[in-house]
Amino acid sequence: MSDFDQLVKEQMQLMDQLLDVQGELDLYLETEKRLLQGEKKEERHKLHDQIKQKREELQKVQTLFTKQTEQVINSYKQMEKSSTVM
Repeated sequence: MSDFDQLVKEQMQLMDQLLDVQGELDLYLETEKRLLQGEKKEERHKLHDQIKQKREELQKVQTLFTKQTEQVINSYKQMEKSSTVM
């Protein structure tokens, strides 16, 4: 498997992770919305902590995704350069 193919594979796996984390965050936000209508202060506090954690995780995954995207682009450019030299 070429470097480019490997990077693309990793990029697709990271995209799945990104979507999973975003989905979890969306569920937490929806739950928070429901809790705000009630008076369950302790549950809201716990949920706020989970939301904060998911936002941080999402930020890390987005940063990694951006770096991997740059690697994929650079790998593709290298692959193109190699094929035009031959």
